[in-house]
Amino acid sequence: MTTEATTHSIRYQTPETPDGVIRKVEFAPNGSAAVKVEIEFKVSREFKARCEGSAKSVAFAARSRIARLGIDVEPTSEIHFENGRAMLAAKLSPNVKEYGIDRFLDCLIVPGLKLGRLVLVREENQLSPEEIYSSLERNEFQLPSGFSIDAEGSFTIQTHKLRYVLTKKLSPEDALAILTQDGGKSILNRIQIPKPIENLVIPPGHGVITSCSMFLHKHYVVINPDAGALGRHLNAIVLDPVSTRGTRVFLEITNSSDRQIVNPFVKAKIYTADEKTSATRFFPAVKVEEHRAAREEDGLPSYESLSAYFGEHLPDNESKSYQNRPLIVAENWRAIAGHKLPILVSTRPATAARSQASLRSTLDYSHVGMTSDSFATRLLDQVPEGKHATLLLTYFPNLIEHVAICNAILQKRVETVVFRRASFEHGQFFSANDHTRLADYEALGAKVVWCNDDRRHLALHAFRGLRGYFVEPHEIQRFKNSLVLAVYGSAEKLSEPDVAGLQEFLAQLKQLFGGQIAILTGGGPGAMQQATDSALEQGLLVGANYIETIDQATNKAAHFYQCFQDRNRHNRQRWFDIASFVVFCVGGLGTLEEVGLTLTDMKLGMVERGPVTFFGKYKDDVYWTHLQAQLARMVQAGRAPAWINENILFTGDASRITSFYKKVLGLG
Repeated sequence: MTTEATTHSIRYQTPETPDGVIRKVEFAPNGSAAVKVEIEFKVSREFKARCEGSAKSVAFAARSRIARLGIDVEPTSEIHFENGRAMLAAKLSPNVKEYGIDRFLDCLIVPGLKLGRLVLVREENQLSPEEIYSSLERNEFQLPSGFSIDAEGSFTIQTHKLRYVLTKKLSPEDALAILTQDGGKSILNRIQIPKPIENLVIPPGHGVITSCSMFLHKHYVVINPDAGALGRHLNAIVLDPVSTRGTRVFLEITNSSDRQIVNPFVKAKIYTADEKTSATRFFPAVKVEEHRAAREEDGLPSYESLSAYFGEHLPDNESKSYQNRPLIVAENWRAIAGHKLPILVSTRPATAARSQASLRSTLDYSHVGMTSDSFATRLLDQVPEGKHATLLLTYFPNLIEHVAICNAILQKRVETVVFRRASFEHGQFFSANDHTRLADYEALGAKVVWCNDDRRHLALHAFRGLRGYFVEPHEIQRFKNSLVLAVYGSAEKLSEPDVAGLQEFLAQLKQLFGGQIAILTGGGPGAMQQATDSALEQGLLVGANYIETIDQATNKAAHFYQCFQDRNRHNRQRWFDIASFVVFCVGGLGTLEEVGLTLTDMKLGMVERGPVTFFGKYKDDVYWTHLQAQLARMVQAGRAPAWINENILFTGDASRITSFYKKVLGLG
């Protein structure tokens, strides 16, 4: 008899509804740019019950991307609840004249467009002035420098001396893509760039997009949008836990007065977020072992149980071949844990149009001489529609298998894809095509599980932003919640003083951000292993972007990881995008290449511009001194942006780094 075990994980979230959509649109007959709409929200019973008797505590929060285009969504009615939904009337108007949205606002505001959500803002969850100050001292969140707290528990948010401008004139098609596409915010990030200014000036009747620095881990912030002497904030008023972290926390302020405003600030209140404790189920093979946890939605078998199921129904062929790609279709995890017979088994080696020897001399094994009839995935049509079955494969799918699996997922024949090996030719390392296929499965809502024999564990594929990682199941929430520090360095070891300095820095960073820290390395030996060991000693989460190279083995200490074939080397750098901060330890040519990629990404706005530290000594000098001189020369020659001088620290003294972080991030 198979028994269940459980573990628990916590995530923090704002009490809210899903985004509401436009149901009715009414254009002003007098040629005004303003548009009247009716918004419909889906409301759960739980949310409606929490709103009982406190309807005034429900606030509307517009989507960030809408406000960043200067479009305000101003409620014009009370919220009306009925039959599992809520209705709200609102007026939409353009507020940043230089963006030119008023020219085609009527083309953007159409039924079905997502506008924002309803958020529960209960007075009893608001932090008092004393609680705010106490939480700041414990580093439970970080507020902008120059903040003040009044007797009512409101605090001020000082803006950066930045004005965000567009690099191109927006067309209706551009704006529609930003508002409607999944990647719309990424499009906006590329074309909306900061322009440093001495003072932030808002003329009468104009609006401005600016920003501040803030880090929220377990709380959410609600901005007061009411008009005042220093301007009115648009209705994108809620800053969520975890997602609000960094120097690009956008603020959208408009001046509806007849006088000029200089250096505005906004007021806000801070609230405790909901703690969601999720019980996770899993099915051990014999006994419950440490960390044999599972995905929140449904239980997983243990590695031993799943490996045994593979061995029972899909044994390794003695003459392994890239062409021998059988499969198993099991009903669900419980059936696997209980060793029940599969729905479907294909063990017959596939017949290819070319021999194995021919394939081995070809660069891309996914395309050459292969037809859909050559692979066992052709049998997925035999699985009943709506079965939501679990598919088990020896190798991660190639192109032909991927097409068949996607079709089975769309027809709800398959819900979960389990594989045992990333590649026949490249072991545990994935190609660029493989990473695209992983993204496809995520987009289709399928779960992907790696029964990783090398690590002897199960890893779930989980996305953080645009990047997917294989994560130990019990660490899913820590992976999604933690601030990430990228640590680069050589496969050669650091000196003992540098290791001690790195340990000191990690301890200070952990204290600064209240323990919500993870590090991400290349997963190799030397400096990367030393950084990993230092992080593990302090209880930090550890990640790795493993690369298939001849000069470094991979460590196996990471809680979350991704693997890249040697030809996928530059694509690997994109997976460091999840890091908020970057530290370059003493390194060689590989590290120097990563320096160039990182600084170029920041220059192009592909990643947020944050503090970059070059750390470590060579004899009695800072190792990176000559690079510092070269970058300074590039700035003087106008070949590098001036912000490099303020955003980069070269030091051999770890005690300087956290104060540098606070200065660059603009934190109080």
